[in-house]
Amino acid sequence: MAQENASKSATEKDAFDALKNIPLSSDGNVYVDFGGQLRIRPEFSRNPVFGLGAPERNDGLLIRSFLSADFHLGPYVRTFIELGSGLAPIWNGAPSATQLDRFDLMQGYSELMLPANGGDVMIRAGRQEMSFGSSRLVSVRESPNIRRAFDGVRAAWIAAPDARIDAFLVRPVLNQSGVFDDGSDPSQAFWGVYVTNPVPGFSALKMDLYYLGLDRDNAKFAQGIANEHRHTVGGRLFGKAHNFDWDMEGAYQFGSFGHADISAWTVSAELGYTFQKVPFSPRIGLNADVISGDHNLHDGTLGTFNPLFPKLPYFSEANLTAPANLIDIQPNLTITPVKDVSVKVGWNPLWKEAAADAFYGPAITPVAATAGGTGRYLGQQVSTTIEWKPTKHLTFGGTYVNYTPGQRIREAGGKSGSFAAAWATISF
Repeated sequence: MAQENASKSATEKDAFDALKNIPLSSDGNVYVDFGGQLRIRPEFSRNPVFGLGAPERNDGLLIRSFLSADFHLGPYVRTFIELGSGLAPIWNGAPSATQLDRFDLMQGYSELMLPANGGDVMIRAGRQEMSFGSSRLVSVRESPNIRRAFDGVRAAWIAAPDARIDAFLVRPVLNQSGVFDDGSDPSQAFWGVYVTNPVPGFSALKMDLYYLGLDRDNAKFAQGIANEHRHTVGGRLFGKAHNFDWDMEGAYQFGSFGHADISAWTVSAELGYTFQKVPFSPRIGLNADVISGDHNLHDGTLGTFNPLFPKLPYFSEANLTAPANLIDIQPNLTITPVKDVSVKVGWNPLWKEAAADAFYGPAITPVAATAGGTGRYLGQQVSTTIEWKPTKHLTFGGTYVNYTPGQRIREAGGKSGSFAAAWATISF
């Protein structure tokens, strides 16, 4: 029996364990963990962004690879280094810097973690990824070849995994296509405080409260181009109970855009119910957003909400639109037909929140000839995504999105289109 158990243990041992906890000192207090990822992703796009200002077809092959070393220098200090490459051997035209970055430092920071009364204090300096809350406003930008990172300083007080306060002062990394040529974006500064904590007296309810500040030179909206100084204050309630899950968020923005004032806002919700005892464990969901636009381009106030550094893609893998000047709903259904396989289908109609403002593309810039007009209906998209995770290291997936323009987009020359992608990822 003992021999059988030993054989079973050897079989279940993770093949990548040899790359973890490698001692660099005799007492084991200094050690290194190695990690990495390889992702291959073909894409097929017809009339991206409704064909507005984009090529009629854009079929590509994206290859992303990361290697990291996490050095633990005793109980309180660690240094993390991640090198990466994003290649686009097939692409229509010149790939953007988020798709082509031949080789660079993706992350590189030092971190000090000190015990404090009731928690730990973390101080981190260098190039680092950041993602907060629902990732609606600050995200790593997963789908493109190159994830988003920031250069700067971040500090946190951590009482528990779901109870912490983060503060940061950073600049986003400006990706370039060459070798070791990425640097801080001198035209942007980003700072803020983000608090996460359970709601007292409600075990299933958690909340986020945050303030985020952004300075951006030569920001572009339908109102024009000017320097932007924007403050965002917001909150989020989320949790799960009795097969229900919910994630509701609201934020208000103020500041200045050139000589104009900023007054913008957003309200978002993701609601779901999972039928646990029904075959395939279906989850019925409803996502909805109302994101302010600019109702008057000449009144001295900018009403367009800036989603800052959002998750991309935001609504579907087609990356059809940015979360600015938008009303949308997305009823969706997710099933698990077999273990480790999920299938999600969603329908997503889109409207302008403000007719006078423009339709904003995925780079959060106004699309030409879409401001004003007689209609607010932008169009709709229907998406299907399947993902299979046979092991904790392997993921396979695919998606298909079909979209049709509404009146306002057709007036600007928009067309129906589609997007398809598949991906295979190994991570360790």
